[in-house]
Amino acid sequence: MQISAKTWNEYVTRLSRLNQKAGQLMREYIDAHGTANTDDLVAYAYGLVTKYGEGSAELACQMYEALAEAQGVYVPAAEPAETARYSEVARMVHATKDQNPANLPNGVSRLVKRAGADTTLKNAVRDGAEWAWIPHGDTCPFCITLASNGWQKASDKALKGGHAQHIHANCDCEFAVRFRSDTTVAGYDPDMYYRKYREAGGDINKMRRIDYAARKDAINAQKRAAYAARKNFSVYSSLNMEPKPVTMQSISNVKSFNCETLDGAKQQQLQNAHKRLLMTAAKQPPGVEVGKAFDLNMKPLTQDVVGSAEGHSVRLPNFDAPYIVIHTHPACGIFSHGDLSSFTRNKNLKLMTAIGHNGHIYAVEKSADFNAAAANGIVGDLNSEIARLKNIPRAELPDDQLLEQAEKLIRQAIGDLQENGVKYYE
Repeated sequence: MQISAKTWNEYVTRLSRLNQKAGQLMREYIDAHGTANTDDLVAYAYGLVTKYGEGSAELACQMYEALAEAQGVYVPAAEPAETARYSEVARMVHATKDQNPANLPNGVSRLVKRAGADTTLKNAVRDGAEWAWIPHGDTCPFCITLASNGWQKASDKALKGGHAQHIHANCDCEFAVRFRSDTTVAGYDPDMYYRKYREAGGDINKMRRIDYAARKDAINAQKRAAYAARKNFSVYSSLNMEPKPVTMQSISNVKSFNCETLDGAKQQQLQNAHKRLLMTAAKQPPGVEVGKAFDLNMKPLTQDVVGSAEGHSVRLPNFDAPYIVIHTHPACGIFSHGDLSSFTRNKNLKLMTAIGHNGHIYAVEKSADFNAAAANGIVGDLNSEIARLKNIPRAELPDDQLLEQAEKLIRQAIGDLQENGVKYYE
């Protein structure tokens, strides 16, 4: 089997847009605020790395599962890798700021890209797959050297400190995986890459000099074009909605609802938990989500977890035993595609709720008939469609139409999930 150039290029392009967007936003922040306040720099960089790193990991999950299916291999649902911790982002910001602050956007892009690479590698190790580093575009000599290694059995040796070792910014090379030895990516030629390596005497620096001498004019033109493109980059905008305030009426509007996971008394406890969460949300800046996790006896598994000040989604940990997650939606909207991804992928997550700042509650619940494989497929298709919408220029699809179409897709996906063992309440 051969993975077509069209399929691979589309995947690489979508990942690249995420990396570039995160770097662009970091650059715009620095242009507006400078680099004097390191704490603010770290906080903003962390928000970008988390948001766009999650997108990178999700795309890698989709591609991993699609490759397995195309090769006729069954694997468990791919698990997204964790994005960079706050301490990792802080180290990057401090080191880069001291050496060359202009490289901070590249540092953010690198950590976003790493989340996708980590996702591919860790799932490949779990499933005993093979991986190869696939060059894309004008590949640097370092990546050509890695690509010359060909297909290799995935192992933890490719990870350092739990992460892919050689991820760098301004690079569209990516890991591919295979489960059968007759599978490859169109155009991937490790023998040719190895010949280039040997012709330079195994000296990567010599390879760089040869490459630059051969393509000096083209390289400089690309740098100028890339600089111009960064100024006009506008794809992959977020699905933003106007947040609403939490009022006393909002809290009074919170109702209990009947579900299979909790009995009547615990449903009342859940109602009270929703009210308390709204009280916490009322103290946060506009647009900031708040969440909390409970076991099936409504005993808290976390404290109130608050999202970043930039208004990004709240992130809650996963647990090894059945659990419940509740979180706020400041704009009072239905579940996001990211919510549904978390719900279907985490097998122990039995009940998820989203409570609007108006007190209205949406809930999804796994019944005994829940079909995990079908559900993950439904949400994977949803994520692809949402990504397609986001990539349409806003001049062709204004924000209000984007939101309208996205909500329609989400409601259609929820309808499909209900046919596969998901209970839905609103």
